[in-house]
Parts: sequence; C-alpha cells; structure tokens
Amino acid sequence: MTAVKLARNSALAAIQQQRKQSSRERLLAAAADAFCAAGYFAVSVEEIALNAGVSRMTFYRHFSGKAAIALDLFRENAAKSMPRFTCIVERDYRNIDMVAAWIAELFEADRNSGQLLRVFIQANAQDSEFTESAQELIGTLISELGKVIPAFAIDPVSQRRQWLEAWLLIYEILDQSNHAARGAGVATDPLIIEILATRFVRFVMDKCAGSAPCVGG
Repeated sequence: MTAVKLARNSALAAIQQQRKQSSRERLLAAAADAFCAAGYFAVSVEEIALNAGVSRMTFYRHFSGKAAIALDLFRENAAKSMPRFTCIVERDYRNIDMVAAWIAELFEADRNSGQLLRVFIQANAQDSEFTESAQELIGTLISELGKVIPAFAIDPVSQRRQWLEAWLLIYEILDQSNHAARGAGVATDPLIIEILATRFVRFVMDKCAGSAPCVGG
C-alpha cells in the first residue's frame, strides 16, 4: 500500500471516529435535555435520537437502550463531580467547620443539578445497574480519600468493618445531599450538615486513635 493510500485511509478513519464521537456526544446532550424536561419515564429512544439528529439505528450503535444512556450520563456526571467530592483532602479534615463547609458545597452543587438527580433516581427505580454504579462511586471515593486521610486507607477485605463504616458515612452524606436538593425530609434542616460534619470528623479521629498520627490536609 502506497504512502498516499495509507494517509488517505488514516484520514478517513479519523473522520469516521470524529463522526462517531460527535454522534455519541449529541445523543448524550439530547438525552440529558429530554430527561430533565420530561423525566426519565416519559422519554423514548426515538425522541432522543430525533433530538440528536441521528437515526434510531445510530442510537443503538452507541447505546443498548435508554437505561444505558442514562447510566453513561450518571458516570459522566460522577467523574466531573469527583474533584468536588475529594477536595476535603486539601483542607483540615479534622476541623468540623471546614468539613461542614465542604458538605455545604456538596449540598449546593446538588441543588444546582436537581433535575438531573431526579432523572437518576427515576432510572434507578427501573435499572439495578444504577445501584451498582452508585456503590462503585462510593468505593472510589473511599479510595481517593484514603490517599491522604489515613482513616479511609482501608482494605475492603481485611478491614471489612471499618470499610463498611466508611461506606455508610459517605453514603449518608451523598444521600442527604440528594434529599436536600429535592427538598425532601430532614435533609433541609441546617443542622443536618453540622451532624454529618461531626460524624465525619469523629470517624477520622477515632480511626487514628492508637495508630500513626493523623496528618491534616
């Protein structure tokens, strides 16, 4: 094959890849808009494809169905949110006021994306993969926090009890943040942030007792 043909094939492959990526991005954007406007249950694959300007067949080249594209949106949103989740390692994570300010920021961010959160909750009611992805997210958060905060540097097998305690703590923070964004339950009470911050600091300090000194962020 000549150099010219190689270059032409390479260029064609690049264009096709760009088109695929563009179609996928348009589908994700169209799905997010449609879900937020009408809710997860009311939106169809056909509507998403139409709004993205692609065929139904193109949709299924990228996603196996409506649940799959919603799950991709969830994972994309979680990845973008990760720096916000883990920024506590750069602060004094033993200080209740500092931790409370961090949790308040999480609550505020969820309030600003309340529509998308409702979509994920609705999708979760129909697809168990959302539950699995949420559990994976919490495990990832524990690992990231554990890179700096000794109390979260836990092996999920040999330190099972401590890992579960950490899992429940992070889950409660995220869960109450989701509830606060929707104005649901006691999560709207300002005292909830203070209580969660106290529990976080207590966990950090209790797990450091009798071990190597905890170094602040």
